Amino acid sequence: MTVQETVQRQEVKSNIVLRDVYNIVPGYVYVIIYRDEKEGSLVYNVIEPPLTDEDVKNLELITETVRDIIMKDRKILNEVLSGRLTIPHERLESYVRDAVKKLKLKIEEPVLKKYMYYITRDVLGFGKLDPLLRDPYIEDINVNGPGRYVYVWHSFYEHLRTNIIFETAEEIYNYIVKISQIVKRNVSSANPILEGLIGNFARVEATLSDVAPLGHCINIRKFRAEPFTIVDLIKTGTISAEAAAYLWLVVDYKFNIVIIGPTGSGKTTLLNALLYLIRPEARIVTIEDTREINIPHEQWVPLLTRPSYNPQVREITQFDLIKVSMRIRPDYLVIGEIRGEEAYALFQAFASGHSGLTTLHADTVEAAIMRLTTKPMSVPRRLLRMAHVFCNIQRVRIFDKIVRRVIEIKEFRGFENGKPRFVTAFKYNPIIDKVEKAEESKLLKEIAEVRLVPYENLLTELRRRKEVLEAMVKYNFRDPPTVFRIFRSYHINPEDTYLKVISGVIP
Repeated sequence: MTVQETVQRQEVKSNIVLRDVYNIVPGYVYVIIYRDEKEGSLVYNVIEPPLTDEDVKNLELITETVRDIIMKDRKILNEVLSGRLTIPHERLESYVRDAVKKLKLKIEEPVLKKYMYYITRDVLGFGKLDPLLRDPYIEDINVNGPGRYVYVWHSFYEHLRTNIIFETAEEIYNYIVKISQIVKRNVSSANPILEGLIGNFARVEATLSDVAPLGHCINIRKFRAEPFTIVDLIKTGTISAEAAAYLWLVVDYKFNIVIIGPTGSGKTTLLNALLYLIRPEARIVTIEDTREINIPHEQWVPLLTRPSYNPQVREITQFDLIKVSMRIRPDYLVIGEIRGEEAYALFQAFASGHSGLTTLHADTVEAAIMRLTTKPMSVPRRLLRMAHVFCNIQRVRIFDKIVRRVIEIKEFRGFENGKPRFVTAFKYNPIIDKVEKAEESKLLKEIAEVRLVPYENLLTELRRRKEVLEAMVKYNFRDPPTVFRIFRSYHINPEDTYLKVISGVIP
């Protein structure tokens, strides 16, 4: 049975309501997303080429022979251990053909191509989870124990049950060991937690049954190979061009932004997109637990925390890195996410004249203020005024899909009678699915006073930047190098860049 026939058979089942079908590896791997009316749940079904009993037997023989060949080839072995999904396909295919000859198997070419898919998946890829890692819409992969379905977080459908199962604890353990070789960290009963990066495309967290009573667990969070730009976010409706132009001005005049939202709402994506707006020569220091921010600035200094599992190795926290960053005089200090005492240090940095951006886990601006002012963050109210703008991004359901939307941008105006005061500069209108201007900005007037810029000039600049962003959307100037090139040109010669971009020309 072909993959296409399998898709058609799924579609006619009486208890199945088809929601989506797309391919991951054209001709070999398809995904069917459907609602199981009997169970009332959405299911993510991976359809791979079917295997007969003879296929399974032949694959085992060929794969074992290919593994022996690879172990003797140091160059390809290093590529395997690097954890890259891109593979030296021609070389691997020649190894497979050599193995078939060595084993004296008679295999037709279409069947051999099918074998090539599985050997590539299992030898150089990531086995059962390989299709999930290749799917650009999958953000998280969760293996919750043996004999249980693997779950994924899909960009449009959120949590989905897959048809993939690791049958035994041994199978999961062997998979964790394979990942540990890729991330170059040991995992054992003495050290039952594995954390690390798979190349530049995913972060893995694995726990053995020593600390996970239901069995070994794996969580893989994927990164985009190409980050979303602010143009992408405008095109998808996450933010409006006017709101983005406003944030561009706020960043440009070195006022501080706190991005808030729940898990998976797109906080880091928005943060990374806003960093592209910073002038190209600025010195930017970013502090993260795991490398997710990716920007092209030449004076970008990324710093990463370091947990310690050995008493003789010092743990490096975000608090430590903030202190380090203060000594290297950044123009912008960016923290991937604040959770604890580093928040106090960050606001001290803001108060001493540094500008920056960060994200914070909170559903509302009021909840964010409460988190910031209580333990373990304990930011004094007199310092909290340095959080000039709160940008709230949420997951929103539109018909049958989940999308990200900036639902409000609020300017923090301090406290009055013990309660925080805000000006809502922009607010999401769910009726027309658009981020709209709400109240007149007080911060722009403050910028005009502090930076000695005529207020009318600021409004003119806001309008011009809005038109630049709208033109970039219109002409699809969206990829990161092009976006950065346009913003860099705008900082050097705004008038000339404006005229070129609105005419559809890249400066």
